[in-house]
Amino acid sequence: MPPLRSFAAALLAATAATPALAQDADPATRMIVFGDSLSDGGFFLTLDPRIPRDAGSFTTNPDPVAPEVTAALLGLPLAPVYGQGGTNYAVGGARVTAANGPSIPIATQISNFIAAGGTFGARDLVYIQGGGNDFFAFQAGGSTNNTILTTAATQLAGQVQRLQAAGASRIVTLAVQSGGQAGIQLFNRTYGAALASAGVNALYFDTDRLFTELVTNASAFGYTVTTGGVACTVASSLNCNRSTLVTPNANETYVLADSVHPAGKTQRIQGQAVASLIQAPEQIAELAYAGQALFRSQRDLFEGPMRGGSQRDGRALSIFGAAAYRYYTSGQSAQRPGITERGFAATLGADLAIGDASGIGIAGGYADGDGDFASGAAGGYKPRAWSASGYARGELGPVRLLADATYGEVDYRRLRRQVQLGPVLRVHTGSTDGDYVAGRITGAVDLISGGGLALGPDVAVQYERLKIDGFADREAFSTSATFGRQRLESLTGRFGIVGRSLPGEPVRFFARAGYEREFEDDVRNLTITPLGAPISFTTPVTRADRDYASYALSVDGQVFGPLSVRAGVSGTALRRDRDQVTAFAGLSAAF
Repeated sequence: MPPLRSFAAALLAATAATPALAQDADPATRMIVFGDSLSDGGFFLTLDPRIPRDAGSFTTNPDPVAPEVTAALLGLPLAPVYGQGGTNYAVGGARVTAANGPSIPIATQISNFIAAGGTFGARDLVYIQGGGNDFFAFQAGGSTNNTILTTAATQLAGQVQRLQAAGASRIVTLAVQSGGQAGIQLFNRTYGAALASAGVNALYFDTDRLFTELVTNASAFGYTVTTGGVACTVASSLNCNRSTLVTPNANETYVLADSVHPAGKTQRIQGQAVASLIQAPEQIAELAYAGQALFRSQRDLFEGPMRGGSQRDGRALSIFGAAAYRYYTSGQSAQRPGITERGFAATLGADLAIGDASGIGIAGGYADGDGDFASGAAGGYKPRAWSASGYARGELGPVRLLADATYGEVDYRRLRRQVQLGPVLRVHTGSTDGDYVAGRITGAVDLISGGGLALGPDVAVQYERLKIDGFADREAFSTSATFGRQRLESLTGRFGIVGRSLPGEPVRFFARAGYEREFEDDVRNLTITPLGAPISFTTPVTRADRDYASYALSVDGQVFGPLSVRAGVSGTALRRDRDQVTAFAGLSAAF
């Protein structure tokens, strides 16, 4: 077989040997709910046949309650355990630990789950809220015994601790909407302080702040009645359905269904708000992999000259440059907002030959572009980066050795995290920056040569570290948050095949394809602190697949005299749902 055809066949075989893989798994596969009427999905339907079959939740039925909205947005099933065998244990009227008629206390709900053989795993999302019915007990006692409220708040924090001790690692908990009631505000303060004192790791959402926003900006959210009126004509929204609304669309225009419980739109907005904060760590964590891809695209631009591609016989010094289009995408799901990033990259460098097979070089890189979050209400950002690299090449017997190192900095401008809340598209803005270091050693051997071409194995070991600073959303919304610093560390090995033109040819080129293995498997974590939260939530975030393919092709053809034209393509593929490609063109001149 002619050398060129043999080389092409070997490249194809090396790439095909890396299997295609399934998409990254979602962080959560099950949602478990403990709480009161604000989360009840139909407990009383199993007790009272008089309740309309299209009612049974404490809202403008059949509208879903907030945790059901959250579950649907995250792609998770959620149904009552009562009569349906689901994972929603919430019961209307439930107090934290004290009995209250037929209602099952929140502490007992948890006990029932565990007694039935329930366990908590790393991919369980546990949602717990309560306290409203303890406030009603406080009111029934004359609103004088604050101990009822402080005890309940401390006990609820104890239940969150209990969940964590039992193995729950993804916990969501909420404040109680106060409507200005001093007693509920006391409960919320005490609850927050107890969670903080216990060092609980949970995502805390300030429901009270959200309700204040809805009332204050009622027209924007499409409400016509915020106080002094309710959507249902029946006393309790437990029995409320479409036939008992004060107007046909009251579930969309009233904040409350009855004197206590949110109407359908309000439930939906709360569910959307909570879901956005659950998704946010995965969303922001994707910036690290996009940044890694950005710097890799810059480094790919000097691989050809590093391998001697810009040199010409009898001329020691060459200057090279290139401009590139780069593209990176990561897959998306209901829980993992993906990223698509497109942009420009450029490099300018110099290469100095030292003898026939050795040389050194330097290169500067620049990149910018546009990034888009690919699911949910989306959003985006504008990355900008620069880098400085140095490299060397030489021979050790039959082995050609390459070494390179890079330092770079990146900033993310106009970072936008957008959240849909009913009819309102809420935009959170921020900015952050980071730094990147990388080093790589590559070895290659020519096993087959002839006709001006050589072909052989190519191996490399590469270390990368990208750090991105923490930042806070600029806006003071209930859905705003502060994000902690993140670090992406990578140690990669590559084994593949490389073909190249032999020295003396008027056209210099190389092409490689290989299997890449990521050796770093430590859990990546990101910390989020929602606005108004007394605690922070540190959660594992997705790591990219450890096995994938990489490829590169670079051609440097002499035009006349010292001037040559450069072009090429590089990237990664088969990394589950993450792909990167860079295509470039440029010039080089040998002196």
